[in-house]
Amino acid sequence: MDLNTALRVNPDPDPNRDIVDLTEGFGRRDNASFLAEVARGLREASKIEGANGTRIDPGGVGCIGLMGEYGFVGHACRQAQAVLGLDRRPSFWSHAFLLVDPLSIEDIDNRSSARSAVIWESSLTPPPGRDWLTWRNGVNPRRIGEYSRKNFDPSAPHSVPNFAILAIGLTDAEREALLQRASNADLDQLRYDLSGMRGSWLRYLSRRSGIPNPLAEGEAFPAAAYVQFAYDAANIDLTPGAHQRNTAPEHIWAAAQYLRDTFRTEIADSGEPAPRPLKAWYCVRDRTCAMAPEDAGTPTGLDDLLERGTTK
Repeated sequence: MDLNTALRVNPDPDPNRDIVDLTEGFGRRDNASFLAEVARGLREASKIEGANGTRIDPGGVGCIGLMGEYGFVGHACRQAQAVLGLDRRPSFWSHAFLLVDPLSIEDIDNRSSARSAVIWESSLTPPPGRDWLTWRNGVNPRRIGEYSRKNFDPSAPHSVPNFAILAIGLTDAEREALLQRASNADLDQLRYDLSGMRGSWLRYLSRRSGIPNPLAEGEAFPAAAYVQFAYDAANIDLTPGAHQRNTAPEHIWAAAQYLRDTFRTEIADSGEPAPRPLKAWYCVRDRTCAMAPEDAGTPTGLDDLLERGTTK
């Protein structure tokens, strides 16, 4: 089978030491608690200044979020990314987004549907009542608190066992340009037809038999493509080495882990490339790409689902 995607071999077996694994401490706590710890880490990381005054925002504004969800959509999207690696393992991640508000160091704020940070995303499952916003080239806002649940619940809209926040140092001008571009997602529909990508992925998810994997056909994953669309404003390639624009969450994760030297800025006087600060935090509770945990007690029918009631 021909694959229109990059299969890279990592030249450096040592992962980025500035990627912090918080799984042990937060594996049994929800994502709001994890995000509060990330918020504290961001404050410390913001004290480091890179070349040209690049810094990580102390609240995480402009940072990249990655998630891996339970459920059919999350499972299928994680499995689809297996074509991107030589080992053919599914990805930890099924979604990507941009953080546009500061994270809170308080768990309760990160859990709130009214006070938690706003994110911008190109989602295959938009928030209820906001699907009309996909007319803006497939992009919608959401509160990050909607993704705070880590445990599987068949009656909950989102169950997110895997979470990561990636912070890349930016100048104030780059961050402002990035957010301005991200807020106008229909600026470059020739290269970033996010609505069209969303349609291709929904077709793939609804009719798996006979419908080719969009990534294997060289088509991008809309959530990751939207993040790359925004980072184009800072001239940062989040998927170095990919010869097709089939950007996926796994590309972004692998680049942060092993290809951090590609995230550079040019020193104004000499034009020489210099590294940007890069930090990431993650919590991975599901490494096997399960649709649901073995002990989840998945409903056997609609009556069973109704008997369980609804979950707030």
